[in-house]
Amino acid sequence: MKNAILALVVIALGVVSCNKEPQQLSKQQIKHQIDSITQVRISESDIQAHIDLERRIKIEVKAKADSIVEAQSRPKDTAAATHVLRSVPPVRPGMIPHVPGSRR
Repeated sequence: MKNAILALVVIALGVVSCNKEPQQLSKQQIKHQIDSITQVRISESDIQAHIDLERRIKIEVKAKADSIVEAQSRPKDTAAATHVLRSVPPVRPGMIPHVPGSRR
């Protein structure tokens, strides 16, 4: 008996709801809904971006600090000498190297 009454109520609600026309929203109502949805999404993405930033800072700062410490611990003369040796061509016997600022 309860099932029959429940079925009749569901059918009655279905018939009543089907006869209603969809509500037309004005441009202002549509803009308001869009603004409220985007505001929520933007704030959620800002929160997630801040969480991601905090996580990445911990990882990247440690790597940068390690590379700075490593660069400072290397002898500076070795790095400069290596650069100079790579940029100067070798001198062959009988060849007079050109010195900048001098005449040939």
